[in-house]
Amino acid sequence: MKFNIITIFPNELMRSLNYGVIGNAINDNKIRIDCHDPRIHADNKHNSIDDKPYGGGPGMVMQAEPVLKSIQQARNGDINIPVVFLSPQGKTFNQDKAKELSKLDEIIIVSSRYEGLDQRAIDQTDNHEELSIGEYILSGGETACAVVIDSISRLIPGVLGDRESILEESFSDGLLEYPHYTRPTEVNGDKVPEILLSGDHQKINQWRRVQSLRNTYLKRPDLIDRSNLSEDEIEIIDAIKNDPE
Repeated sequence: MKFNIITIFPNELMRSLNYGVIGNAINDNKIRIDCHDPRIHADNKHNSIDDKPYGGGPGMVMQAEPVLKSIQQARNGDINIPVVFLSPQGKTFNQDKAKELSKLDEIIIVSSRYEGLDQRAIDQTDNHEELSIGEYILSGGETACAVVIDSISRLIPGVLGDRESILEESFSDGLLEYPHYTRPTEVNGDKVPEILLSGDHQKINQWRRVQSLRNTYLKRPDLIDRSNLSEDEIEIIDAIKNDPE
């Protein structure tokens, strides 16, 4: 998959991605990340692409034309390549959206800065959507961009060594994941649950499912309401409600 990133800080963004799972995916040609700096389309000798907002107010606004030209450059004539504008006004980015985007061959992600992006850059871009990684404000879109790239990339076949690990991660089925344990079997008097040492994989899987449901009910009950639970799982939730411990 190819990611085209519109950013004024390409080096900083790539430094945050050139290691671990994503760095390996780049080196193995599982994904490709091309950065397009809109400053090369600036119309002034300082290569600045921000200006004061019309109507007054604090801060500066990222100009539309350099961003539009960068999108045009990234598309290279192919208007079917979708564009994502990272914005606090966008729909919340989640695991389902990551799965959807991971099926694309190519995508353009616009990382804004300053007080925001001139609205005309968004309005004049066909085949686009706005996404937000959460209800908070960052200094720039590069951090959000790295989150989106990481989340999408790990769903691309071959990026993760163990494909099955994706299936058991939190949000993969709408629920939180079960708790994990490793050596030693006891830490400060706290022992690993005996079931995990039993070698009975059927019972272990059943225990993990119950713990997944318990974690979700206690920590993110809103996810329970949105999940398509079986009758057995609904009975488990009812039991947890009566005995949350």
